[in-house]
Amino acid sequence: MALTSRRIPRPAPGPSAVSPARSAVEELRRTRARRASRAAGGRTRQVWTALITAVVLLALLAGTVDTLSGLVGSLLSPGDGRLPGLLVGLSTLGTAGLLRLSLWLGPVVLSAPELSWLLPLPVDRRWLLRPRLSAALTAAGAGGAVLGALGSAVAASGDRPSPLGVGLAVLVGLLLAGLAAAVGVLAEGSARWARTVRTGSAALAVLGLAQLVGLTSGRHQATTGLLAASGPWGWAGWALGGTSGGLHPTQALAAVALAAGTALALVAADRSLATLPTADLALRSRAAGRAHTGLLLLDFRQIALVAQAAARARRTGPGLRLPLPRARWLVLPWRDATALLRRPGRLAAAAAWSAASVLLLDATRLWASHAHPAPATAAWLGCLLSLGPYLAAAALVEPAREETDRPTRTGLLPFAPARIALSHLVVPTVLLAVLGSAAAIATATLVSAPKTVLLAVLLLFTAGAPAGIAAALLSAYRGPLRYELMSLSADWFGVIPFVLWYCSPALVAIAVAAPLLWHAATATALTGGTVLGQFAVSAVLATALAARRITRSATHQNQP
Repeated sequence: MALTSRRIPRPAPGPSAVSPARSAVEELRRTRARRASRAAGGRTRQVWTALITAVVLLALLAGTVDTLSGLVGSLLSPGDGRLPGLLVGLSTLGTAGLLRLSLWLGPVVLSAPELSWLLPLPVDRRWLLRPRLSAALTAAGAGGAVLGALGSAVAASGDRPSPLGVGLAVLVGLLLAGLAAAVGVLAEGSARWARTVRTGSAALAVLGLAQLVGLTSGRHQATTGLLAASGPWGWAGWALGGTSGGLHPTQALAAVALAAGTALALVAADRSLATLPTADLALRSRAAGRAHTGLLLLDFRQIALVAQAAARARRTGPGLRLPLPRARWLVLPWRDATALLRRPGRLAAAAAWSAASVLLLDATRLWASHAHPAPATAAWLGCLLSLGPYLAAAALVEPAREETDRPTRTGLLPFAPARIALSHLVVPTVLLAVLGSAAAIATATLVSAPKTVLLAVLLLFTAGAPAGIAAALLSAYRGPLRYELMSLSADWFGVIPFVLWYCSPALVAIAVAAPLLWHAATATALTGGTVLGQFAVSAVLATALAARRITRSATHQNQP
């Protein structure tokens, strides 16, 4: 009998094959239950620690809710017509963030033993994957509850949120987070769903930002109703409006619609568990293992590399590329420009953080005119306002981080390591000055920000651009994590030196930008010679010291 090249199809597992596999799964569950009961006595300390942690977190959350309610109350009164639009815009942005997070993390992630031993068994995969989905829904529900509690503070708008209002807001947050997790499961099993969720989350982010910008310019009446009725992202914000007072029938209808949509999404996600591809589950399992290792080691760069690897796997076709330069001195700037051109998300992030800096400064100025904060509060708010410009600069130094991740990339370049490191100051500084200034001017024009706010941000993104980029480059050239700093003390405060070392690039940027931004938030004009002189001196010193540190680190890392 001649052999053919056709593959003989594998027969479907019959009852005789499924029964032993099912027995194996049941025996595994019984073994886990026996081990859990055996270790129950030793878990008393863990349960007690979890309870204490929960009480502390609840106290912190309650204080945050009261503070946020007072902050919103200083900007909006409870009867302000902009409050529903604010809630709808924030819920739309929150939905976009939850969808992106569920798409990146993947609600169903198996461990290596489950992937190797249990997944190949001829049983219904829903038996194996439902516990993982339940754990993901629990984690998503915890995050959604926190977001809902913060939403109740915004809805209260200066008043103390009632326990019933907080409970209803937490329920809305739970439903929205459960919906995002269920959609993440659908995207995990279908490339078409993944593309839809990726595009839809970006569109929701744009719509949410447009709604918030429309609130400041007074053009929100028409868009609020349309966005509130457009989907679960709007239903959640509209339902949050009823948590601070009486529940309007339309708000109750929005809550019911959100609950129905979440239930349908969960049913669809449960049905899709049986069809999740094995290759995708294996890829997510390995990525989750690397990300978890990075989280345990406080190596957040490793988590970013996992996300970049996933993005490269989705990329199709060659990336954009600039023509090769003819001059030798243009080679290094050309490499940075090409790397950033291939990552347009970095440019968009820098523009977004620049626009957010204007919005935060404008909101802080309005709040400070009513609250008259104490000096300590002013210092904290100055540090908070400085994070936007620093994150805008950090988004543009990705080429330097890629080189420090793989030092062999620059091994064949005919340049000294110090020159290569310092060359990363050129293109990001120009892009920060151009993109940051353009985004700041556009945002200030849309929200009708005062001239002082715009001038302060423009000064920071032009004259302070070299200092901001130099501070961001410190995070790329600081070398391996210095865990030995945590051995200086066995107590809990032994981690403080490590945290200070880890946050030193941001602290450099804060030292430059915080005094100027807080002065712009409280003064009527940027006429103080002391503040401007301090900004100029601190910017020059920060740039010089950071350049010296970057040069020494690059030279040391490239020594044989």
